[in-house]
Amino acid sequence: MKRNPYLEDRDKNDARANLPSRLKLLLGVVIALTMALIIQLAFLTIKQGPAFETEVSKSDETVELGSAQRGLIYDSTGKVITGNKPEAAVTYTRGKTTTSAQIAKIAKTLSKYISIDTSRLSDRAKADYYLVTNSTEATKIQTKLQKQYGKTADGWSSTQLSTYQAQYVMNHNLDKDIDANQAMIFQKMSGAYALSTTYIQESGVSDKAQAEIGERLSDMPGIKIGESFSRDYPEGNDFEPMVGTVTNESTGLPEDRLHTLLAQGYSQNEPVGSFALEKQYESLLKGSPSQTVISTMNGVKSSDIKYEGQAGDSLKLTINSAFQKKVQQILEDNLPGGDVQGAYATVINPYTGAIYAMGGVSRDSKTGTKTANPLGNINAAIVMGSVVKPAILATGFQKGVVTPTNNTMYDQAIKIQGTPNITSYWNQGGSPVAVDAPTALERSSNTYFVQLGMKIGGQTYYPGEQLKLRSDAFQTLRNGLAQFGLGTKTGIDIDGETAGYRGPTDGANIGKYLYESFGQYDSYTTMQLARYVSVIANGGYLVQPHLVGSVLQSDVSGKNQKTVWTAQPQLQGQVSLTTDQWNVIKNGMYRVANGSDPHNTGTSLHGLSPQVYAKTGTAETTTNGHSTYTESMVAYVPGQPFAMSLAIPGLNSYLDGTNGRISKEIINAFWDTVMNKPS
Repeated sequence: MKRNPYLEDRDKNDARANLPSRLKLLLGVVIALTMALIIQLAFLTIKQGPAFETEVSKSDETVELGSAQRGLIYDSTGKVITGNKPEAAVTYTRGKTTTSAQIAKIAKTLSKYISIDTSRLSDRAKADYYLVTNSTEATKIQTKLQKQYGKTADGWSSTQLSTYQAQYVMNHNLDKDIDANQAMIFQKMSGAYALSTTYIQESGVSDKAQAEIGERLSDMPGIKIGESFSRDYPEGNDFEPMVGTVTNESTGLPEDRLHTLLAQGYSQNEPVGSFALEKQYESLLKGSPSQTVISTMNGVKSSDIKYEGQAGDSLKLTINSAFQKKVQQILEDNLPGGDVQGAYATVINPYTGAIYAMGGVSRDSKTGTKTANPLGNINAAIVMGSVVKPAILATGFQKGVVTPTNNTMYDQAIKIQGTPNITSYWNQGGSPVAVDAPTALERSSNTYFVQLGMKIGGQTYYPGEQLKLRSDAFQTLRNGLAQFGLGTKTGIDIDGETAGYRGPTDGANIGKYLYESFGQYDSYTTMQLARYVSVIANGGYLVQPHLVGSVLQSDVSGKNQKTVWTAQPQLQGQVSLTTDQWNVIKNGMYRVANGSDPHNTGTSLHGLSPQVYAKTGTAETTTNGHSTYTESMVAYVPGQPFAMSLAIPGLNSYLDGTNGRISKEIINAFWDTVMNKPS
């Protein structure tokens, strides 16, 4: 049958008409999205495919830091004064993304195998550990705080929120049942920076604990059995106060340097020099730990040593350990009882400033207990007495008030209005006796130097007059002493030095000027006396004392060493005197130790070979409410690398000769131990 074209056209039109317009739109969107997806897949496959493959196969890397031996400290002969004692330790290296919750879990596991000192567990760390291990309670506390502080709480940072939560825990004593051992381990681990290694237990790790921890390292990411080094003293513990100590995991970083050290990259319980040479030379003694990259790729762990590490530099001191021991023993054996507070002695090379020995003993006058205290040479300020008289004489020469050929004055009672009478110990009656400068030094004439001091201050002494010094008299006299280093820090390379004490000089104290002129007002250290006598010994040069003679650099093993630095004499000033002026001073000091005057003050030093030049000193003091005395001494051997100083505060007996006996023994010990006597 013939088709009706009219009907065919109508059927086609009806099909199109029956297709909803919304379906057309939907089909268009599907087609467009399909095309976009195809394009995106092509882009990801072609352009970014390699990057995704790298991301998938990328390893998880951490850097483990090993232990580094601290540098050693040797004496001048190469003996080890301070060494390292290796011990097994438990360390923790914190990952880059390790959370507090993960740390708490590790701490709880580790606490089953070790017990550590909890005396330094902070309340905050204990509260933090409670919050981390009690997440439900932490959420409840947060809700309470938000209700309490309202909109203010909405603006808190995560750190502020943690602080408020911890404070809430502490205020309500919620952490009272927390395991202190776990919390302490948590505190130490939390103190580590990302990728830094810290000690959890530095010593005392038993073999059993090592084995148990070693078997479970996979359960405690970052934990490792490592090695630590504690300081030991092969030449005896008496060297410890001089060289200093190193902190450990129980003491932590020193509080007074905490923020500085943390900023320098130290962890909370990392070993660091706490005082003396260990502190002064921390940057050299501290080694550089090895760095090992631990990688995990596709579940397979591997390690690669990135840096082998470097042992710390070692110090070679100018101290002779055998001589140091002898000086220390001499002081202890000869120290009297009563109110004596101690004794300090420094032996120095006057040409280089190198210290051969720095002995010191502190004494508790109530119990009689003696304690090694070599640092008393730099931090005990003492009124030294007549040892400073050569410096006063030098100032008189420089001011032109006396000359090498015109320096005779009368030793006589000094009577100044408003001040007590002053006499010399050998001329208590005060009758005028003519003495020149060398005799005044040999006899230690107080009144000679009072009159010399007055001349320096612009006044000639006449009995009964008022004190009418120039306004700058005190400063002039102190400047004269300071050119010899008295009253100023020596600059020795060890922490904790004091400059001494300078008394007031106002109107009510102007009479103290008279006592300043013979060493009984301002206070100095024994190290200052050593530098002062060195000026006389070396011909006028102020040389900085030092303890470190050279620095030795080690290889990775810490065994092979080479010298990388050697100390050189450091001049700090010069005292300008003519040869004739120096000769007057030296003649007086020679006569102190070798003279025959009936009032000679240095008889204990007579007969020494080689002969020494010296000046004794006595200062009147008060100790424990009693009248006491300081005995002192400075001495040197002309042309030889030897000079010494000594101070003994708190003696009850006047002029009992303790300073002379001790000095003589020290001088003889020097020639027996340090160097041969000159022929």
